[in-house]
Formats: sequence, C-alpha cells, structure tokens
Amino acid sequence: MSRFPVLAPALVSFLVSSVASAQAPIVGDIEGKEFRPFPIAVTELRLAAGAEGQKAAAQQLAKIVRNDLEMTGAFKVLDPKSFIDTDGLTQSTVRFPDWLNVGAAGLVKAQLKSEGGRLAVELHGFEVASAKEGLTKTVSGTPDNLRALAHELSDEVYRYFTGEPGAFRTKIAFVKKVQGEKHVFVVDMDGQGGGQVTKGGGLNLLPSFAPDGRSLLFTSYRLDNPDLYELSLGDGSLKRLSSRPGLNTGGRVSPDGGKIALTLSQDGNSEIYLLDRGGGLLKRLTSSWGIDTSPSWSPDGAQIAFVSSRAGNPQLYVVGVGGGEPKRLTFQGNYNQTPAYSPRGTHLAFTARDERNMFDIFVLDLRTNQIARVTQDQGNNEEPAFSPNGRMLVFSTTRGGSRQVVVSNLEGTKQTLVTTGGEHSSPAWGPFVK
Repeated sequence: MSRFPVLAPALVSFLVSSVASAQAPIVGDIEGKEFRPFPIAVTELRLAAGAEGQKAAAQQLAKIVRNDLEMTGAFKVLDPKSFIDTDGLTQSTVRFPDWLNVGAAGLVKAQLKSEGGRLAVELHGFEVASAKEGLTKTVSGTPDNLRALAHELSDEVYRYFTGEPGAFRTKIAFVKKVQGEKHVFVVDMDGQGGGQVTKGGGLNLLPSFAPDGRSLLFTSYRLDNPDLYELSLGDGSLKRLSSRPGLNTGGRVSPDGGKIALTLSQDGNSEIYLLDRGGGLLKRLTSSWGIDTSPSWSPDGAQIAFVSSRAGNPQLYVVGVGGGEPKRLTFQGNYNQTPAYSPRGTHLAFTARDERNMFDIFVLDLRTNQIARVTQDQGNNEEPAFSPNGRMLVFSTTRGGSRQVVVSNLEGTKQTLVTTGGEHSSPAWGPFVK
C-alpha cells in the first residue's frame, strides 16, 4: 500500500470579516505551517450588584468558555494564573499595554448579573494591538443551565474573532455500550450534558441527525432485523422507516430534509438507495457486484459520496442523486471507508487503513485532490464527521485502550477526548441550533 502523507498543509483558513458594531479582529487568514493559534485572555467574570451569590456560577462560565475556545485549535487560551485583571470592562478602562505584555492578542471580559431568577452576562471582546472593542453583547440564561449559557457566550466570542459561526451549542451523538447493549447518546459538543436517548432494541447503531436537529436516524435490531428508525429528540417517539429484508443501514437525511440515502441489501447485495421521508422507495442509485455502503450527502444535496469495493477493495466514490455512473475519488491506499462531506462542500473526511493495518483519519480536498493526514500513532481512529461550520471533526479512537470519542481541528494539531470510560463509536455531529 502506498503511504499517505504524514501532514499535508493545513486546511483551516480563518477569514477576515466585519462585525456590525466594529471591524472584527483577525484570528488569521493563514494556512499551513505558518498557522499559529490566536493568543486570547478570558478573564474571570465580574459580579454586578445583586449577583454576589453567583461566584461559583461565574467561575464555571469562564471555565467552560476557555475550554470551548481551546478545543477549536484556533485559539491559545492564556492561563488565568499568568495575568492579573485589575482594569475595567470597557475600552476606555482597559490597559491594553498590560495585555500585550502578557502575550494576549485578544481579550474577553464579562460581567454577571442576576435578574428576576435569570442570569445575564454582559460580554465584551477586544483586539489588543489596536486597542479596539468590537464585541458588546448581553446574553442571558437560567442558573440551572449554565452550560448552555456558556456555550452561547463561546459562540459569540468565536464569531467576533473569526467572522464565522461557532459550533459550541451543537450536539454530538454516538453509540455507547450499556450493560451488554448498544445505545445512542446525545451530548454537548464537549462531551458533557445530555445522555442516553434510545431504549430497548439491544443493538442501536449508526446514528445521524436530521438537518433540523429535531430527530435522529439509526439502525436497530429490536425486531431481529437491522431496520432503520427515526427518533424524535423532543418527545422520544419512535418510527420505523425501513424494514426491508437484510440491511437497512447508514440512513442519512438530505440537506433539504426531503429524502433519505441508505444502504439496503434487499436484492442480495449492499447498494445505495433513496427513500422518501416516510420510508417509501424512490430510487436505487448503485448497481455493482461489489459492496456499496456509507452514503454521505454533499451540502447542496446534489451528490452522494459512498464506499464501494467494485474495484476490488474499498474506495470512495460519488454519484449524482439522479443516478448515473459513479466517479471514483480515491486511488491512494487500498482500504478507504466512511466518507463524510464537509458542510462547506470542499472536503471529504474518511477512514483509511495504512500499511501497518492501523486505521486513521484523512481529509481529501475535493478542489485539489490532495489528501491530508489528521491522525497517526494514536491507536485506531475511525468514523469521522464534520462540525456544522466545517472547522472541526469528531471521530472514534482506541488511543487510550478503550474506544472513545475525539473532537479535533482539521489539521489534527488539537485533539480532545470528550468521552471517558466504556466503549463509544459512530459519532455524528448535529446541525447549528435554530
């Protein structure tokens, strides 16, 4: 097998943009070896009059925001022990030379207020070198859901410094072993909160979010056949969508919410099919002696990437939703699988087996056909999925001995385990919060 490149040039490019209230500071329009995370200081939240009893909440909010920003790989969050915050909240009261001296290029300050049983955070963001304040916003939430409030703050900070939407309020689904069974869990993108969403069925596998984030598709053996189900995340109701003989697996809802791509083996071989949202058969997309599986929609809904062994070993292909002859995408390596389209439409993440029989995560740039390696020498890494802003990946790993879930930037330079204990697999990243 030909060896993949260890690390191709970086794929992350943060765009210059403007924010309504002022010009946004620039995290960077930098690619490749020159990219360096943007140094940022996030101070402890001040307590407004009447919020003196919320010190623990303020500390927790700051901690979550720091962790969120650090996970992206776009920021280097300064250790709060490395600076002393004695200045004010607004531009005229911030001593910017002091922040330059501690190495901060960006600065985030906030004040916590307690109003009528709710918490309100007055958020301020600064670009230190130009001594400018470009972010001023108040975000509110309830004391019993501090995590949601913190993630919203992180989204605001991320948007200000990068000009792009953050993914901190989004959800991740995965499969976890529970007392000999496998169940689907849904948690925050940092692995916290949430919990088990499936009941019964013994084996519940391969979850994927509907585009509106209100439901999950998954395959379950609850009736002794791998059937496709849809679970409402609101009321927990369950609907069986496809129970054809054999496999009904890898269900993915189209970006417009109108169709489902999945693998069926009802005709004796695994092929890619399209169903309507009620489970009715629309079209068979592939016809090959090889196994065709793992469909992934392009963000415009015009194409579906999938895995096929029609060339003798698993490779990535793409086919239009109208059918036709599939186009082969990968020629390097002899075992490529589980493709995932970037929401930007520019990349495919996938799993490949290298010459040492280890599985790792790679990213194919569809514009240049260049392949970048995300993981190496960190156990087996499989089943990648993109964050909805296209800037991060989630995948499973065995690097700690048991199978866990990792969130990573596209370069692989910042990888964070978001689960511990037990066995986890098949992660899927949900859409933006609407």
